[in-house]
Amino acid sequence: ANVPTHSGQLGNWITKQRTNYRLLQEGKESPLTVAKREKLESIGFEFKYQPRSLWHRRFQDLVIFKKINGHADVLQRSGTLGRWVGSQRKQYCLWKEGKVSTMSIDKREKLES
Repeated sequence: ANVPTHSGQLGNWITKQRTNYRLLQEGKESPLTVAKREKLESIGFEFKYQPRSLWHRRFQDLVIFKKINGHADVLQRSGTLGRWVGSQRKQYCLWKEGKVSTMSIDKREKLES
C-alpha cells in the first residue's frame, strides 16, 4: 500500500508506522517489532512513500478509461487525460521518426500493452 500521509486518520497511522520503522532501521527504540513489520510487509505496506510520477498517474487514468469505455481513444479536447494522451501520441510519433522524444522504451511498452 502506497498511501500518502495526507489521507486522514489512516494517513496519521501510516506516518507513525513509517516513523517507527525508521527508528528501527536506525537501531533506536521503536514500538514497531520485527513481527509487526513482517505483518505489514505481508500485506504490501510500503515503509517509504514513493509518490507516483505524473506520467504513471495519467497512465493509470488511461487504464481506467479503457476499462470503462472499452477503448483508449481519448479525444484531446476531453480534459487533462485527453491532453496527456495527445502529448503521448506526439512523443510517440517523434520517436518513430527518430527525433528527440521523451518516449522511453518502458513508456512505449506500457502504452502498447
